[in-house]
Amino acid sequence: MPVVDVIKPLAKASGFFVLAFALLVSGCAWMRDAAKPEVSLTSLSLEPRQGFAQTLNVGVRVRNPNPFELNMKRLNYRIFLEDSELAFGRRDEKLTVPANDSVNLMVPVELNLLSGLSLAEKWLRNPKDALDYRLEVDADVANFGLGLMQIRKESSIRLSPER
Repeated sequence: MPVVDVIKPLAKASGFFVLAFALLVSGCAWMRDAAKPEVSLTSLSLEPRQGFAQTLNVGVRVRNPNPFELNMKRLNYRIFLEDSELAFGRRDEKLTVPANDSVNLMVPVELNLLSGLSLAEKWLRNPKDALDYRLEVDADVANFGLGLMQIRKESSIRLSPER
């Protein structure tokens, strides 16, 4: 068997593997350049109180600006009012956000009653028409190469009706 007959199939096979490897590497780089999801608050409601613990149900919209779905394994979240941590929580259920779409979910958060009392005291001394809030979410994204994404949303909540 001539050497040329052995080399041609090997060259074709190695060319295929080089091409497949190049596509895999470029795909991984594309995934690492993924845009962070966006979060926004949609609603708040209190659960019946149990002793000193108070649970707040927070409606959250998670928007995926990417052209591929995001698969999140876990979410850790904290809510701050006027730079005081008011609530925190964790969601361990898998969450899939479709490409270029959003999902609404309800997340329970434990209220930090001491921070809440401190915030109420500050507000009573110096009432405002709006309170600044910050929502911080750590999302453990299961898509290859993305890992932990830290998402932050800052805005304000109006306390008095607009005139």
